[in-house]
Amino acid sequence: MMSVLPAIANTIDFQCNMTADELVDTSWWKHAVFYHIYPKSFQDSDGDGIGDIRGITGRLDYLAELGIDAVWLSPVYRSPMVDGGYDISDYCDIDPIFGSPEDFKNLLTQAHDKGIKVMMDLVMNHTSDQHPWFAESRSSPDNPKRDWYIWNAGHKAPNNWRTNFLERAWCRDSVTGQFYYHSFFKEQPDLNWRNEDMKQAFFENIRFWLDMGVDGFRLDVVNMIVKDSLLRNNPLQVRTKAYNRNQPETYDILREFRSLLNEYPDKASVGEIYVLPPGDPTLTASFLGNGDDMLHMAFDFSLLFRTWNARKYYQTIQSYYDALPPAGWPCFAFSNHDMGRSLNRFGRGRHTHEKAKLLAVLLLTLKGTPFIYYGDELGMINARIPRKQIRDRYGKMFWPLYKGRDQGRTPMQWNADTGGGFTDSEPWLALNKNYHTVNAESEIADENSVLNTYRRLITLRKAVPALQQGKIEFTETGQKGILSYTRTLDDQQTHVILNFNSHKRNFPEISEGYTLVFSTHDNYTIGDPLVLQPFEAVIYCFALK
Repeated sequence: MMSVLPAIANTIDFQCNMTADELVDTSWWKHAVFYHIYPKSFQDSDGDGIGDIRGITGRLDYLAELGIDAVWLSPVYRSPMVDGGYDISDYCDIDPIFGSPEDFKNLLTQAHDKGIKVMMDLVMNHTSDQHPWFAESRSSPDNPKRDWYIWNAGHKAPNNWRTNFLERAWCRDSVTGQFYYHSFFKEQPDLNWRNEDMKQAFFENIRFWLDMGVDGFRLDVVNMIVKDSLLRNNPLQVRTKAYNRNQPETYDILREFRSLLNEYPDKASVGEIYVLPPGDPTLTASFLGNGDDMLHMAFDFSLLFRTWNARKYYQTIQSYYDALPPAGWPCFAFSNHDMGRSLNRFGRGRHTHEKAKLLAVLLLTLKGTPFIYYGDELGMINARIPRKQIRDRYGKMFWPLYKGRDQGRTPMQWNADTGGGFTDSEPWLALNKNYHTVNAESEIADENSVLNTYRRLITLRKAVPALQQGKIEFTETGQKGILSYTRTLDDQQTHVILNFNSHKRNFPEISEGYTLVFSTHDNYTIGDPLVLQPFEAVIYCFALK
């Protein structure tokens, strides 16, 4: 919307008496824009078809121009890659497919030079069965590390626990004939966080990366790390009570983790709280503790289970806000490497890009820290991958009922060349067929593209402190397909209005003194009443004094 955007800087200076340097809370992670990278699929630098750390380093300028403040990398540790790197055999090394420790240090240096922080993925629930700890643990029932994992000496599985994909979760090990527990694949034995020696050894792994300069961690399925000490059976309705996750001792461990993190300045954490649909914001919020003694942030994935409905979006968002402790801080993500891309949940059609832009406005103007999944800023969608090309083990196991996670992990679409600008050779996973038209290069040149919508929104967010830390108050709660809210910080207020409808919708008159600073459409209408185009989102700014 070029007719309005050039006025943003002057409008903000004129309407607001605060600058982004005068934020009430200077905690960087509260006003940062995060970007989630699946390293295998972001950029290949050496021609082997697999994304790597040097590739990420080579794309830092793109991230800086987008306005990204921090990146979260899915695991790059040494791994047999049974589960996409979430089966770790050495927590203090980089897997050769991604590069070397020196490559990672160079990424840190160059990212920091550009003002971009780097968060690593931290898998605390389990290791690879190739990890030296497990090699010792399985060697003998008397080994000092035996209790570092969860073993049972009986001749059969001790309970009815199932993996996250409903398989039997106890595996009889051939070495000693005893059973060990695994929440995921049998090659991913679960750690025993009740063992103090193991805990301290794991904390040393964390210190290794903090000493190197990593800016924090995203904690994988962190609510699953402690299991019931009595190994009791789960009830048939596991939503009511599950003994293999959500144990109270988890909170104590997270307090110790936060104390460790606090020894280093300006670090942050965000937890993945594993829940079943439709989500559980109260559980998610509980892992924030008092807001300053456990996790800094925790993902509530309830929105990832919602259909395109303004009322349901409001109810889900408000439930999350209501569940937060007084000092708790929210964060939002609409896509990720497990759940796939948000646009696919809302059907395909001629309004795909309009919906992508509306979601961008929602993500970047809600109260809370936004996390952008790589490629969402282009409007990337899940790919249809033939069975013979599936790489994800779950996709192979459960085809066709479940086609796996590869659909949302396809390579980044940089340009329309062969390989999509991702690689000069055969990519490890096929690109989405739409990369010829949906790619960064073409969208940079299109002023009305999804990418440039993200760029403008992030620019606006950084210019308006109210959009970063202002309180939120909903003025329309989804009735008739309209969601609207104000963000207020001291004398500054913004008003965000989103039309979830596929048709025009009138909106009550905007109060005098508000100035339109953003619209997702180039044919916006200012009037009494305001006429919102299908799937249009607009932002107004006003100084209260």
